Amino acid sequence: MIVEWALPDDLTAAREARVLVSEDLGRRGIPDVIADDVVLIASELAANAVRHGQPPVTLRLEFDADRVRVVVGNHGSMADPHITAAGEEQGHGRGLAMVESLASDVGWSREGDRLDVWADVSLAGPAPH
Repeated sequence: MIVEWALPDDLTAAREARVLVSEDLGRRGIPDVIADDVVLIASELAANAVRHGQPPVTLRLEFDADRVRVVVGNHGSMADPHITAAGEEQGHGRGLAMVESLASDVGWSREGDRLDVWADVSLAGPAPH
């Protein structure tokens, strides 16, 4: 099963992603301990897509028997996604590291000028931290 949404082209995209994912997972009866991780991942990836890419920004959830994949896409991202070493005084720069710590697998793919960043979360429970 796949669900997909268009997100706003501004920093409200993160909030919109949280609301959409939370409502969808709630309807599916996904346990809070898993849903909380998926919501946070969607929010972080949406914020990065708006901050570093160009519209349109999309959010997709792909469900299979044992996992949900969160995919956020945008256009025009110049650099490949990478985890940065944010200093203690910086107010940003930790999002992908957080996503990686919550997900069982992460990655990205390009098709033309489109960049999709994805993260898998096990439906059996949180990834070991």
